[in-house]
Amino acid sequence: MSDTHVVFVSYGNDSIAMLQLLREKELTGVALLSDTGWAAPWWEGRVQQGEAFARDAGFEPVRLPSEGLVQLVTRKKGWPRQGMQFCTEELKIKPALAWLETFDPDKEAVCCVGVRREESRARQVFPEHTEDSPRHGGRLLWAPLVRHTREERDALIQRSGFDVLPHRSMECFPCVNSNRADLRMLDEERVAMIEGVEQRLGNTSEGKPRTMFRPYRHQGATGIREVWRWATSERGEYEPPRGGCDSGYCETGD
Repeated sequence: MSDTHVVFVSYGNDSIAMLQLLREKELTGVALLSDTGWAAPWWEGRVQQGEAFARDAGFEPVRLPSEGLVQLVTRKKGWPRQGMQFCTEELKIKPALAWLETFDPDKEAVCCVGVRREESRARQVFPEHTEDSPRHGGRLLWAPLVRHTREERDALIQRSGFDVLPHRSMECFPCVNSNRADLRMLDEERVAMIEGVEQRLGNTSEGKPRTMFRPYRHQGATGIREVWRWATSERGEYEPPRGGCDSGYCETGD
């Protein structure tokens, strides 16, 4: 088991680059995907391509089921937030830890993640190796791309035969941390589905609607439909509905 690598993947750009790097190093193991139940509808095709590539690179693709985001937010009676991002813990980390305990009870496998220091300020000091990583059940964690620049990562992707995606992984779509460009990729079907979840969640004890995105981060837009309208407006052009919002959550009369 000591020569087995468990590669945590979503099959976005960094996942493909990491698999290509490990293939070039002639390493093998498992490509582990946690199914969040919240991927973009078309992401399944990308996952299947990624799984085929993983097999070719010497890694057995494994998908881990989860309760899914809709069931999770229903159970929690609210959406994840920055600083309270329980979605990662519940949909990815816990299922992976349970699987690791069965697959590698002696903790001999090396876990691999596609973190790069260039990605953000928070990751600038991310270590290449972490002994006894608590989020990986006390196993060794290796970040093989940690020093790679975007250009170096993209070169790995090109050698793999994949095109470089112009966006992040769509394993969670939209993510609660989505930016304006991400939100512009939404369509009516997805907006309507999220809107239905928001309406089922209702209001907090303080009377505030349980919306996926915080209004104060989106110029006052309340509810996914208004957030989508904000995202698809040019900067400076969005105006929230007068007298409140038209999401159906708030009374607009005097």
